[in-house]
Amino acid sequence: MVARGIYFMNNNVSIIDEKKYPIAWRFNSEDCSLSFNEKRKIIFLNEIESEKLWNITFPFDHLMKMDSSFCYVIEKTELDFDCHKESSLFFYDKLVDVSFVFFFWGKRSSAIVPVDIFVKSWGDFFYPSDETSIALIPNRKKIIFSYEETFFYADILE
Repeated sequence: MVARGIYFMNNNVSIIDEKKYPIAWRFNSEDCSLSFNEKRKIIFLNEIESEKLWNITFPFDHLMKMDSSFCYVIEKTELDFDCHKESSLFFYDKLVDVSFVFFFWGKRSSAIVPVDIFVKSWGDFFYPSDETSIALIPNRKKIIFSYEETFFYADILE
C-alpha cells in the first residue's frame, strides 16, 4: 500500500522522501521517536490526495479560518510536550476502538496513521508552533486540533 520510493535507508536510519512529502522532515529528524518499522506503517498522502480529503471534510482552507459553527468543542486541555507519556493519555482516551486517524498538517499535507503509533508519538505529529494540524477520527465525526499547548477535542457539526 505504501508507494515505492518513499522510504530508503541511510546508515541504518529510515529516511522518508522529503521531495515527495515535504512534511517528512519531522520524521527524518534525529529527535523523532519512531522506529524504522513504525515509520513504514504511516501512509503519507501526496498534495493532491491530501487536498481532496481535506476538501470533502473541512469547509475552510486553514484551521485558523474555521467557523465556530463547524464544530462543538467537547474538551479543552493543556498538554505538556515535555511530559510526553503522561500527555499521551489524552489521545489514548479519545481514540479507544479506533484503528487509525487521518492526520493533516494543513490542506495539502496528510497521512493515515495507526492509532498506536499516533498515541505513542503524538509530539512528532503536533508541534507547539503549528496552526494547521488536525487529527480527523474516521467514522466518528470528531477531530482533535491544537493551538500551542492547548488541545481541543470536538464534534464536527456540519
